[in-house]
Amino acid sequence: MTFALACSAPALAEDMALAVEHAQVVRLPGDASTVIVGNPSIADALVHDGRTLVLTGRLQGRTNIIALDRIGRVIYASDVVVTNPVAGQVALFRGPDRTTLSCAETCDEIPRVGDNFAREPLLSDQQSGRLATAEAAIGDPS
Repeated sequence: MTFALACSAPALAEDMALAVEHAQVVRLPGDASTVIVGNPSIADALVHDGRTLVLTGRLQGRTNIIALDRIGRVIYASDVVVTNPVAGQVALFRGPDRTTLSCAETCDEIPRVGDNFAREPLLSDQQSGRLATAEAAIGDPS
């Protein structure tokens, strides 16, 4: 009887660190039927298959994630801390306005929470243009 109780206990993890706009795979001890995210604007969770959970950081902050099996038992519970990765990034300040740059061989502006909102429409239009070009290059799959 003790063995059965030990097997049915949820996998309680320590705080998980997850970078903004990055994904992490979590292996579950049983098949998940439902996944609950405390604050979906901070992180997202997707059940890839019954025992594989894919977590994605959306915005900096803290939330929790709970996975339930088909009869409602908790099989996974964890706090998730979504952080902003700083490696390869530069913050440029012009008075009170901040612009974030992602740098490799060259630096490109990337929108981050707290950046200068006046630049947001321009960056959004540029990103939409890039996506349209990529979609045109691969053709219409429908």
